[in-house]
Amino acid sequence: MKIHEIITALEDPTQSVLIEKMVPYKKSLLAYFSSRFTSEPVLMITDVFNAAQYGRIEPAADLNDAICAYLDDYDCANEESENFGTYETICADSIALKDL
Repeated sequence: MKIHEIITALEDPTQSVLIEKMVPYKKSLLAYFSSRFTSEPVLMITDVFNAAQYGRIEPAADLNDAICAYLDDYDCANEESENFGTYETICADSIALKDL
């Protein structure tokens, strides 16, 4: 996967990219998203499996909104929501892009 394909895939708020595909482009992605966002870019880890992790790059200031957009049907205002566990897992796993 090339860098332009990664950036294009991340334009859709419900898609995530295999993190191992992002690693070779870490510096370029950091430069691109740092200039695009007003806050620090965060690697939002969306899915974790035994052999793979998927994620998105989002601004730190809008992480909550990005998680809600990714989960699509999640009610962000209700802790009793069905996807609250997934929301908490994404929050806990997400890291600053520079720490990748």
